[in-house]
Amino acid sequence: MNVTGEQKMLAILAHLAYLLGGLGFIIAPLVIFLIKNEDSFVHEHAKQALIAHLAILAATIVSGILCVVVIGLLLLPVIGILWLLLLITSIIAAIKAADGQLYEYPFIQHWVKKI
Repeated sequence: MNVTGEQKMLAILAHLAYLLGGLGFIIAPLVIFLIKNEDSFVHEHAKQALIAHLAILAATIVSGILCVVVIGLLLLPVIGILWLLLLITSIIAAIKAADGQLYEYPFIQHWVKKI
C-alpha cells in the first residue's frame, strides 16, 4: 500500500485530536471518518481513533455521574489510568500512521468491527 503524506497527516491528526482540547478529540476524527470514507487507510485510522475517544469520553461521563453518589470517587484513578492508556496508545497509533501502517487500539475492537 502506497500511503501519501496527506493520508499519514490525517491519520495522525485523528489519533492525536485530544490535543485540540474540548470536543475536538471527538469532532476531528468524526469529520475525518465521514469525509475520507473512500480512503481505507485514513478511514480505518479515524474509525479506531473515534471509537477509542468515544469510549474514554463515556467512561469519564459515567465516572463523573457516579461521583455525585460518592462511588465515582473510587473510579477516578481508573479514569486516570484509562486516559494515560489512551495517551500511550494514540502516540503508538500516530507513529504507526506516520510509518504507513494500520493500528488497532486494544480493548475496543469489538465495537470497531461493528462500524
